[in-house]
Amino acid sequence: MLEPQPTRSEAAARPELTREMLEMVFDHVENGIYLVDGQGVTLAVNRTYEEMSGFTNVQLVGRRLDEMVGPDNLFSGSASLLVLQRKGPVTATYSTSTGRKLLVKGRPIFGDWGEIRYVINTIWDLTVVQYSQKIDADTARSQMLSEEDIITCSEKMMSVVDLALRVAQTDSTLLLSGESGVGKSLLAKLVHRSSERRAKPLMQINCGAIPESLIESELFGYEPGAFTGADRRGKPGLFEMAQGGTVFLDEISELPLHLQSKLLGVIQDRSFMKIGGREPMTVDVRIIAATNRELMDLVRQGRFREDLFYRLNVVPIKLPPLRERRDDIPLLVRYFADKFNRRHRCYKQLSDELVQRLQSLPWQGNIRELENLVERLIVTTAEEIITPADAQLEPQEPELDPDATLGEMMARQERTIILSAWKKHRTTRRIAAALGISQASAARKLKRALESDIGAENQS
Repeated sequence: MLEPQPTRSEAAARPELTREMLEMVFDHVENGIYLVDGQGVTLAVNRTYEEMSGFTNVQLVGRRLDEMVGPDNLFSGSASLLVLQRKGPVTATYSTSTGRKLLVKGRPIFGDWGEIRYVINTIWDLTVVQYSQKIDADTARSQMLSEEDIITCSEKMMSVVDLALRVAQTDSTLLLSGESGVGKSLLAKLVHRSSERRAKPLMQINCGAIPESLIESELFGYEPGAFTGADRRGKPGLFEMAQGGTVFLDEISELPLHLQSKLLGVIQDRSFMKIGGREPMTVDVRIIAATNRELMDLVRQGRFREDLFYRLNVVPIKLPPLRERRDDIPLLVRYFADKFNRRHRCYKQLSDELVQRLQSLPWQGNIRELENLVERLIVTTAEEIITPADAQLEPQEPELDPDATLGEMMARQERTIILSAWKKHRTTRRIAAALGISQASAARKLKRALESDIGAENQS
């Protein structure tokens, strides 16, 4: 069937895009653009990327990314290489040798035969303008969040990052929720670095890690002679030191009730009173709060102020646990292994069999638990290839999925076993012998498992 042709008036209203117009758009969009071919060779970068990275087209075009990535090289990582490996979209942050911190969203463009022809990367500059400020020793430890990277191919997590980038340009209060170890502090840092406040301080405090008797002075500071034992010079609090920037209140559920009302005043009136102070202090900060508990449950129990909850819950962002983004585990394992190899001056890798086993674990401690395990394996294993035997993992009970039937969970387990046997034995005859089933059954189950695997990749 022939496509309907535009009328003469429609064609006149829609002029053909010329090469000059396309180049103008390419070079003047707000984000950086990095174009790579299917072999990982740089084809072009736009002017915005040149300005944000400190590298030029002349330095990059024609060069393979795998030759420019790694310690003492141009880039600490590459979203494009992960896209080529995964054959799907990836979001990642990395650093450059010019001292820039960049967030990259890489997306593959496929050819007619399913091959990747190009990878288009859209880049945000997360580099923070450095600031200096004398900070009390008790507070200095929580001045800045640790340097870590975001690496994900999970649809759920990429949606979280997209939302964070959208709201970063506003001053709306955020409430981050999710289990311990899912990366709430990392997301808070991403929001700050993507905002107009990036040149000002990002101050963090864990409300559950500081004694109740000290947390008020940590947050709001005190005047000279405010109480017995107080520093005669007084002390600035986090809100004062974050002037113009962002305050990240981690584990907000642990904030004492009497301080919840004072925090409510900061949000409503943008002012607070120092301990021992006589005049309110005006403050211009953005507030990001985080919790691993259900605040509404605490509200019902009378342990968290309902009015404060609604003031904090302007933009709620829930981070998924690692068990709901299992496709990210191989990427995270590689990232952590590289990190600890460089730190401990060694070169060790986790075997494919071990990585596959790690993908099946429940990860109650989430990314933090995975990172600790990878470090332990890197520093304690003598061999360069680390296997499941080296990891000494406990036998794992099957994880119950409340949204799946017994048949669906059993089919999922069978698929995992069949694909594992395929990787190890490579023929249906050997798979059948290893699993104690007929070759016809092995062939049928393998076909179904492979089709399911390809379908999942295409959806991603």
